[in-house]
Amino acid sequence: MFTKKDEQIIESMKNVVKGLAALLGNDSEIVLHSLKDINHSVVAIENGHVTGRIIGSILTDAGKKIIKDVNVSKKVFIGPYRSISPSGRILRSVTIPIKNSEEEIIGFLCINMEIGKFLQIEELAKTFSTFSAEKIANGNLEKTGNIQLEDLRNKIFEEVLIKSGAKGDVPPKERNKFIVEELYRKDFFKIKDSIDFVAQKLGISIFTVYNYLRELKFEGNERR
Repeated sequence: MFTKKDEQIIESMKNVVKGLAALLGNDSEIVLHSLKDINHSVVAIENGHVTGRIIGSILTDAGKKIIKDVNVSKKVFIGPYRSISPSGRILRSVTIPIKNSEEEIIGFLCINMEIGKFLQIEELAKTFSTFSAEKIANGNLEKTGNIQLEDLRNKIFEEVLIKSGAKGDVPPKERNKFIVEELYRKDFFKIKDSIDFVAQKLGISIFTVYNYLRELKFEGNERR
């Protein structure tokens, strides 16, 4: 039961939302969720352009999972963790549960900072990755220096994800297909379990990834 005191606690957090947005800038979305109505949980938001949400937006499935995680782990905050916006932007996120005097979770304060620009700067400075395209093309995917295969897989994927962000707001299907094509050209799918990895990252089935790859291979044969 959401009480009057619970509502007052949530209301008092709205100024925190504005203050954090002023501090962190336009690339940081600050969202205040109330669990009074999870179908319209967003009660305050600044810089909503980062994820496209507005006041009255629904609590996402990820948000519902966080509720369960917090109840089990009793953590005072979750993160920082990496998330991806609906438009494909890479975000660094923190979620802070808001509790009442009975230690019941009544809301969340979420901070989603877009970090694509920082990653692009890192890439241009050649500290983003120590791997060259030539080594990847030759199938040398086991290890380079001290960086393990898992690091390589994540770095290649993030590099392509950043490149896909330059396409602007496009339909998810078109963006996913572009990402698979770019990874295919980098011989990314020679890496073990890469199809499962991509499917999970993009939120699509492995069969969809296979279909994209079949189309690419067919197009490649047609050009010969």
